[in-house]
Amino acid sequence: MRHTKIQLRLPEDLKDAAARQAAISGISMNLFVATAVAARVGARAEVERYFSARGSRTTPARAKALMSRLGTQQAPRDDDRLDANEEPSSDAPNPRSHRPGSHR
Repeated sequence: MRHTKIQLRLPEDLKDAAARQAAISGISMNLFVATAVAARVGARAEVERYFSARGSRTTPARAKALMSRLGTQQAPRDDDRLDANEEPSSDAPNPRSHRPGSHR
């Protein structure tokens, strides 16, 4: 594996936090940053693979037909709204109360 040197500009507080976490883990700052970048690159590659596989199972026409049928009968859930910072209405279901295995 060939290595490349880069200059990296970080806000000082982010650099300090990364240095603390690297020290706690007993690794160099270089290894900490390289590991963080590798994790991000790997996560992005997995997202691309997943959605590419999902997208290959349908056609644009089928996806549009599905989207035209779904979600038009109900208002968005309180936690799906752009103004979700406001208090949800008292009669709205609490999305945090959902437990695996239970049904809505």
